[in-house]
Amino acid sequence: MNKYNSLREFEKTLLLVSVLLSLGCANLGEVLSSNSGAYHFRKTRWGYTQEMVLASEQGKRLHLRKGNTLIYNHRINDIPLKIVYTFKEKRLRAAGYITDQPVKNANKIIDQSVRELGEPTQILNDGMLWLQDATLVYSNAYASRVNDAGAQYTFSGGILSHVLEPRETPGVVKRWDGVWAYIDQNFYKELHEVNLPLDELSFYEKLLFGVLKRRSIYTYYSGSGQFSIPR
Repeated sequence: MNKYNSLREFEKTLLLVSVLLSLGCANLGEVLSSNSGAYHFRKTRWGYTQEMVLASEQGKRLHLRKGNTLIYNHRINDIPLKIVYTFKEKRLRAAGYITDQPVKNANKIIDQSVRELGEPTQILNDGMLWLQDATLVYSNAYASRVNDAGAQYTFSGGILSHVLEPRETPGVVKRWDGVWAYIDQNFYKELHEVNLPLDELSFYEKLLFGVLKRRSIYTYYSGSGQFSIPR
């Protein structure tokens, strides 16, 4: 669907909502379901208002509503996450899943995104990209907390490298942060036309874009105490 047709479809949805509200008989959830077309993220489309997104997530408890941001609690494969929706001039332009603290196995976000989306369009140094007609999808996970108990030995394949499965170092526990973001392609293109693109992003949009990451900390335990080293 081209940009003109998408805009016309969205305008028709807004007109229908306005008419039903004026008659006092609108059920916003029914309006959205009957005019959904192909969703861009979950059950939403780019350009939705906050009220339309709230209706699409009806039944899910809202964690935070502040300014141009809506946040819900969520889980993917038992990984605690936040669903984030961000808006500009009351229109949805970016959304996705992010961790709000380091957790075990958050790297599985990558596996889930590949299962759902297939092979990425591009592999970056920090994450992967999928380019869709109206949406740019970004997925990344990184070890933000590493606790090392200081084991005397570590595993190496040695002469058995060709037959041994990779193994983690004994006594090392990793906790991860991750992001799985969906971004309006028009919004992404607009950022290339401004001199200071970061100034156009809110805090949560910087997290969704992967340009803001939690500072990694390596903690080493030894007989003489504990040492934490920011990275």
